[in-house]
Amino acid sequence: MSRRASLNWLDCIHWALLFLLAAFFSLSLITCRQVVPAPSVVVIPLPSESSPDQVLPSDEVLAKKARTVLDLPPPVPIAPPMKDEVKIPPPEAWKIVVSKTQHKLFLYQQGELLKMYPVDLGKNPKGPKVHQGDMKTPEGEYRVVEKRDRGQTQFYLAFLLNYPNEADRQRYETAVKSGWVRNDVGIGSLIEIHGEGMGWDWTKGCIALKNSHMQELFNQIPVGTPVWIEP
Repeated sequence: MSRRASLNWLDCIHWALLFLLAAFFSLSLITCRQVVPAPSVVVIPLPSESSPDQVLPSDEVLAKKARTVLDLPPPVPIAPPMKDEVKIPPPEAWKIVVSKTQHKLFLYQQGELLKMYPVDLGKNPKGPKVHQGDMKTPEGEYRVVEKRDRGQTQFYLAFLLNYPNEADRQRYETAVKSGWVRNDVGIGSLIEIHGEGMGWDWTKGCIALKNSHMQELFNQIPVGTPVWIEP
């Protein structure tokens, strides 16, 4: 065999061995390779719009389910705050009695004597008031028709009385008809129970108390309170 033929044979053996080695290496890789499972995928359904035919639970049902799951007691309703109001009894619960002889004002509540105050009267206190300018304090049964605060009266605070009443008008008409009172003299008006008391009779027919006493009365007495003025 020639040298050239020997080299060709050796080359064929060399390439055959390389092919076998490559095949063996590839087979080893395929046999030894570990198969890693693919990770599982969790599909979370997205909220979908409810169909027109679907009935949704009410807020009351949802709240009940929530309380059941959480085991919580139902909420306690909070009462609205109470208003701080001072309730004044009706006028019939109060009564004022003025004794001209004693120069006293007696305050009654529910028929019981509550307070007593000294008062000033008109300059000519004896006898009932007949006409304007006679300086007399009226006598009879009246009512508080208006409460006058500061700036609404000349005398601190005041209760305006419903003078003249029907008895006063009859007395006045009798005096005019008899000629005892002139036709141009009126019956008078604006009789008050007011403040600025001085301790002596000085008014034109009103009843005056000390300012501190008038303040007490003003805070308690409602409009409509009966006032009885005795001789």
